[in-house]
Amino acid sequence: MSTSSTASQRVACIWGANGISGIAMIDVLLKQSSDAWKHIICISRRPFQLNINDKRIHFISIDILDATVDDIVHELEKVSGHTITDVFHYTYIQKKDEDELDQVNRILLEKALDACVKIAGRTIQTFSLQTGYKYYGVHKDKEDLAELPFIEDAPRHKGTNFYFTQEDLLKDYAEKHGWRYIITRPSTIIGVAKGNFMNFAVTVALYATIQKELGQPLLFPGSEKTWNRISDHSTASNNACFQLWAVYFNIPHHEQILNENEPQIKLAEYMPQHRDVWIRIVQRENLDEKAFDYATWAFADGSLKSANDRHGDLSKAHRFGWTTQADTFDGFAQCFDRLKQLKMIPS
Repeated sequence: MSTSSTASQRVACIWGANGISGIAMIDVLLKQSSDAWKHIICISRRPFQLNINDKRIHFISIDILDATVDDIVHELEKVSGHTITDVFHYTYIQKKDEDELDQVNRILLEKALDACVKIAGRTIQTFSLQTGYKYYGVHKDKEDLAELPFIEDAPRHKGTNFYFTQEDLLKDYAEKHGWRYIITRPSTIIGVAKGNFMNFAVTVALYATIQKELGQPLLFPGSEKTWNRISDHSTASNNACFQLWAVYFNIPHHEQILNENEPQIKLAEYMPQHRDVWIRIVQRENLDEKAFDYATWAFADGSLKSANDRHGDLSKAHRFGWTTQADTFDGFAQCFDRLKQLKMIPS
């Protein structure tokens, strides 16, 4: 994607830069010329996970929950934060309780917004927020699920949803400060990031590694209904390209009998029982032992629990000129290759 003709010396600020989405956006931005993107400010709680030699990258390691807005602004001042033109927000903290989930993720976004206002309120042009299919109630009961295919202005279900809170919050800030705001809602994201809290691909790869080591078939962990459902997946790289396109586009094999309803395997129970197998593989293949901790077994179980279809409608994006298509199988294959390079699974 060439952008030099439509932008001049823009400065990106990526919140949640160490996650699969943040890393994908960094990769996409680094492919742009320095004439288009002068600086790329990356913010995350953990130290930077990428080994990148590009003078445009400026990394800030700070715990947004513990830090004050002034603390964050102080760090941004050190890296020319006053020049930020485009913000990409990916931070997320998982909580089991719905109200707690809503509260903590509101705080993450609100602090980011307040810091952006203080440091670069007048220079920011766009603020991009990535939410997801939970907006449509995929984690709720069937009566709360939006009508298929999911569309941008689908009616909201009753009750609390932290994505509703975040999107309303961004809209209020954007209208007050004259920013364009962009909201994207990908489904399960395929990507690679060390230590990422919610990573379906890593979880699947580690499960497959254990099964191979045990000489067991790669059984589908879900039920027959989840096997047959239609479910969107999104590659992190394609998401990033889509979000960057939106910024520039001036608009707002094993035979298996499955139980019909019950999961075949509950990974949250099954995988911890075989941690010793993982240690054996690590020692033999010289792998990253912590990779086992990167996986999110409960999240994978949750993704495979519901038999409801979950797929969205891209008609609006297509009308405005987005034509790129990404093959889900290729996305997983590329992700697994990257995991091998990172010594997270055997090659």
